[in-house]
Amino acid sequence: MKVTFLFSGLPHYLIALLNKLVSKHGIDVSVILPRERGMSLGEGIKLGDPEGAYQFSIHYLDEFRGRLNKPYFKDLHISLKEIAPDILVIAWPYIINYYFDRKAREVAKTYNISLVYREIPFMVAPKNQAIKYYRKTPVLNENLEVDNPVGLKFYPWAIGLNQMRRKYYNLADATMIYASHGFEIHESFGIKREKIFLTYNSPDTDLIALTRRRLKEEGVGTVHPKRILHLGRLVKWKRVDLLIEAVAKLSTKHEDIELHIIGEGPEEKNLKKLARHLAPEHTIKFMGSIYDPEALAREIMASAIYVLAGMGGLSINEAMAYGLPVICSRCDGTERDLLSDGVNGFFFQEGNAPDLESKIELLLNDPAKCQAMGANALSVIDQKINMETVAQGFKSCFDYLMQC
Repeated sequence: MKVTFLFSGLPHYLIALLNKLVSKHGIDVSVILPRERGMSLGEGIKLGDPEGAYQFSIHYLDEFRGRLNKPYFKDLHISLKEIAPDILVIAWPYIINYYFDRKAREVAKTYNISLVYREIPFMVAPKNQAIKYYRKTPVLNENLEVDNPVGLKFYPWAIGLNQMRRKYYNLADATMIYASHGFEIHESFGIKREKIFLTYNSPDTDLIALTRRRLKEEGVGTVHPKRILHLGRLVKWKRVDLLIEAVAKLSTKHEDIELHIIGEGPEEKNLKKLARHLAPEHTIKFMGSIYDPEALAREIMASAIYVLAGMGGLSINEAMAYGLPVICSRCDGTERDLLSDGVNGFFFQEGNAPDLESKIELLLNDPAKCQAMGANALSVIDQKINMETVAQGFKSCFDYLMQC
């Protein structure tokens, strides 16, 4: 079985997933990447080492702006002819211009290449509900700016987007979704349930489990009971400002509260200024980016609570894999599969700093509950959503297509 993926870049968790598909599941994997840094990658996303231990082949193509100003690969049809995979896996935004790429689609038809559309079903409106959906939930970018048009231009945009999705969804022989609410969205566009595969998404939980066990055996793992952790790029839509505000308020009642912020990004200067203005000295610490797995593990294992105050996803999995309870609101849709309110963490009202503050205080005031919720969080990772279950989801999709 030969499978080719189109990616804008290879973060570490994708490398681990693809290596597992090769080594454990016997899939011949190849990846097509932009020759330069992918146009659709968010600022500050860390990619894998180009000289890393890849068990799959990589092919580089030039990237350009195609229809609707979305990035696409030049001469994709030539690479598809050379690789001749059984299955091609495409995600947003490449799927848009693949629809218009007559040459690539002709190659796919000639070589009997099945198409999988892989999607995070986030900020995606069900069929014929785009106007209502985007009025209520506009599309935001990482700067918390509204990306969809306003005024009279909004209506043709919403209708056109809905029609475009109908076209590229119907190209797919199967789809993959990261979150369970994607079933409703994909089925609304006429995709049959048996062609939709829930894969979830995961960091390298194999490496995390190995690191966690080793450090515990070495006696590492003293938890600071009032240390709160943020992990992720410092961009506006992560709402780290909201978390700083909540922690600053709590510091008036909890003198030993701490917030450790791991990550870098364009908002770092503004966030440091806000922290100095609102919180007592040494309450909030900016740790920078930590890429070494062991150093990161030590930092997470020393924390008591993980908070994602804004958008994101995989950092929730990572915190749970180390046994931390999670507090979050609307992230990328995956949080609803990961988090059970009151069981392994809490949801707070989006954008509401006082509600976030109250949820954090519930755990600060009850260390036993905090530990129990952390154990429940780890159980979700061990039993339901991890690197192996994600790989199994991919394999199930590929097996289905090979049998068709």
